Amino acid sequence: MTPQKHRSFDATWMPFGMLIGFIVGMGIALTMTDSLVTAAAFGFASGIALGIILGFRRRHGSTTDEDAEDDRYRAEHGDPTPRRDDDH
Repeated sequence: MTPQKHRSFDATWMPFGMLIGFIVGMGIALTMTDSLVTAAAFGFASGIALGIILGFRRRHGSTTDEDAEDDRYRAEHGDPTPRRDDDH
């Protein structure tokens, strides 16, 4: 699989957004209505919306190539290169 330079959607944030959005949305909807079903539906919808918004958020200052970042750190700080099992 070829590495992608830009991902349009990062699904890592979806569970966090769903959980936070559901709790906050349900709490807000329960204060406005007395219906648990309506509050749950509002919380579910706001959770999906928050998860999608967080997923499409752009990351500023992050590098996609972690190996290159590790190599730069080792070069600057003089750390030894990692030992592999096949280096006997």
